[in-house]
Amino acid sequence: MRSIITTQQSILIEQQVEELLANAIPEVDLRAVDVSGPPGSAVLSVVIAHTEGVDHALCGRVTHVLGEAGLRDAYAVEVSSPGLEPPLRVTRHFLDAVGAQVALSVKPGSVPGVAKLLSGTLTDATETSLTVQSSAGVVIVPRDAVRRARMVKAKSDDDGRSLT
Repeated sequence: MRSIITTQQSILIEQQVEELLANAIPEVDLRAVDVSGPPGSAVLSVVIAHTEGVDHALCGRVTHVLGEAGLRDAYAVEVSSPGLEPPLRVTRHFLDAVGAQVALSVKPGSVPGVAKLLSGTLTDATETSLTVQSSAGVVIVPRDAVRRARMVKAKSDDDGRSLT
């Protein structure tokens, strides 16, 4: 069950987490921030990356920073690594993903021909738009239309050839 959290509240929480980590552990790459669950028992999920990898100790440091700021008083806090299909949040993430398979969740009605989900190869990324080569052709997606984005692991057949 998702909590009733406004887009503005979500943006403020993400900005707070981003600022806290930038000041306390600047080498951490914040990949995603999400709040879910019913009020009173909501969970703050934070996905981080690091050039040397993410281990239990780093997750503990991030959790401590969030706790010092009072976020553990308001939320149960979960900190994790991005895994095999990392979230894409900022322009740098999208630029690093050019040429990779991506999945985008977009605001309904914001991209002609796309209901809510779009997947394909990310061919270009700017501050204001993403270009995706999908099965339907080339789609240009305004960045402000993207709700969530992640790289997706290409599927392969038994011979190791890519199917996507």
